[in-house]
Amino acid sequence: MNVLRRSVTAACAALLATALTVTLAAVPQSRAFTPVSPSGIDVSSHQHAAGVGVDWRRVAADGQRYAFIKATEGTGYVNEHFLPDVHAAHAAGMVIGTYHYARPSRDARTQAAHYATALAALPQNSLPPVLDIEVDEGLSAPELQNWVREFVTEIEALTGRRPMIYTYRYFWAEHMGNTTEFSNYPLWLAAYQNTAPEPVGGWSHLTFWQRSDAGTVAGVSGPVDLNLFNGSEPQLHRFVAGNHVNLGAAVADGFRIPDDTAGLADLEILGADNSVLANVILAAAAGAVAIPVIVAVAEELGFDASVARPLAEQIGAQIESGQLPVADLERMAATGDYTIGDLLILLDNVDLTAVEATVRAAAAANA
Repeated sequence: MNVLRRSVTAACAALLATALTVTLAAVPQSRAFTPVSPSGIDVSSHQHAAGVGVDWRRVAADGQRYAFIKATEGTGYVNEHFLPDVHAAHAAGMVIGTYHYARPSRDARTQAAHYATALAALPQNSLPPVLDIEVDEGLSAPELQNWVREFVTEIEALTGRRPMIYTYRYFWAEHMGNTTEFSNYPLWLAAYQNTAPEPVGGWSHLTFWQRSDAGTVAGVSGPVDLNLFNGSEPQLHRFVAGNHVNLGAAVADGFRIPDDTAGLADLEILGADNSVLANVILAAAAGAVAIPVIVAVAEELGFDASVARPLAEQIGAQIESGQLPVADLERMAATGDYTIGDLLILLDNVDLTAVEATVRAAAAANA
């Protein structure tokens, strides 16, 4: 959530800053695209990494109607900026949403309880709780399905609200086995492209579309995730009240980001097939090509050098550390079904997991 979105400490945020910026050379603007598709952002502690907070009144004045704020992660982490951001965004007149970043290697019910405790401080008329599931941490598809089932069942029992599921297409299709079991829960899908993505896993429509992780919004220092609600503003408020039906018409097949939107060319790049890029990364991992070849290929695909070089550096670091997700890249290259945006989300989650492990190990050593 973000990439993207979920740094657990200032050190984590600093490491992810590069990963965030490699996604786009020119960032899309945040203006609403149609009168019936309310726009909003999602934030984590990353938006505070530079020591500058979010000016929520400016965010609201820039046309953002809602804000998803990271609440918790795993079994112990609480975003230190969660409550201040919640109260300030609410005071600015924005609809409040939250999310929990899943760590499937740890108990699902314990994580749901941890999240529910944080939710107790929310104002009324907030969006439903969100499970952010995009890493498997070694679990198989059946094991992940069991984990998600336990989490959503527990969080609904604890809060009385049906949760929403956030994911991205590659993860759900490949690591969740494209299960249709959860299609009665609202879907928030990350897909960095300029046309409305198709749903996954048996869902008939998206409820929210995270369309970019590198937006520019007044009041936020640096890039931020941009989202569209798949309905009108009155429907958004009905959705908050629990009406999760009759959505899907505003952002559906044929919906396209207007051609005069800044950063549109970059969204077109991110929405393209990732097979070529996946294959050259695999070649670099095998020692068949040098890292600068990744830069050259990324530039041929349309990325600016200022984006291609940090991307290659990120990949090189993962190769050196042995953390490059080779099996995932092989699957992407073989199927040709996934986008460059999917690939970048995959790589960024590898970095986040590595940093979180380092932070936890340091904390344990100092305990």
